[in-house]
Amino acid sequence: MTIKKINNLNLIKMKKILILLFATILVTSCDESETTYDALSYPSDAFVSMKTASASALESNATPIDIVVYLANSSAGTTTATTVSFTLSSDTAIEGTHYTIVDGRTHFEFAPGVNQDTIQIIPIDNLVEDGDKVIMVTLETSSVSVGFPGPDSLGKTTVVTLQDDDCAYTLSELGSAGWSGEDNVPASQAGPNSSQITTSFDGTNLLIEGIGYAWMTDTSYWDEVIIDSFPVIAAIDIPTGVITIALQPMCNTTWNGNPQPAYSLSGTGQYVSCTGTMTINYDIHQGGGVLRSFTEIITKN
Repeated sequence: MTIKKINNLNLIKMKKILILLFATILVTSCDESETTYDALSYPSDAFVSMKTASASALESNATPIDIVVYLANSSAGTTTATTVSFTLSSDTAIEGTHYTIVDGRTHFEFAPGVNQDTIQIIPIDNLVEDGDKVIMVTLETSSVSVGFPGPDSLGKTTVVTLQDDDCAYTLSELGSAGWSGEDNVPASQAGPNSSQITTSFDGTNLLIEGIGYAWMTDTSYWDEVIIDSFPVIAAIDIPTGVITIALQPMCNTTWNGNPQPAYSLSGTGQYVSCTGTMTINYDIHQGGGVLRSFTEIITKN
């Protein structure tokens, strides 16, 4: 055997010794600083715990929030189901008003051989600016312990936060705002166009003026001149932001100096207060029928 081969063998032996020495030190260190637990014995040592300590979602989010619980059970041959109840507590959130539990669940249930169960919480958008809602989901003691073994019972509770995404506003505020945006007029009609919408407030109603004007006055397409402009009343449901524009006079125009049949307008829409965005879907009426239907999306400046 050559000197090189002998050196390689010695190096391999030395690595093995170092690995064994490191493992011995690690085991000794763990034994000295941590409590050693025996294998779980069902049901006395089995326990359930939450997957996460917290969860959150926007109040307007219709997607359920999953609350997942795991069962730690060393006995794979268990033949009975394990049931663990939970409580919901909050200083600000009311079930049925701010949230609902899917299927009215009141407990977690683990069939034999199953180690995971989930309940779902769906936020309810109350359309009121009233702050975040915090819900405590807490496991209740049953045939098994709740929370991880130890004095703190970590994993016993999940804190769910429903984030308020409603923003208060008034019709007077909308009436005095400046707006910018555009319509969805197709390219075949020289669109889209920058919006010409303005708003005002008469003490009772929100008035909107200029809906559809960008299309009507576009010199590369319709090319009419507005000689009489009539602000239309836009009824807005404050809680929901739903907009309704009943059929009413819109404007009078001329084309090549000749008066045209009068225009009227009707429409629906949505105002999203937190983004300050108004979407208006409208029909332009002329001669007893709908001439064009477009949408304008405008945002407060």
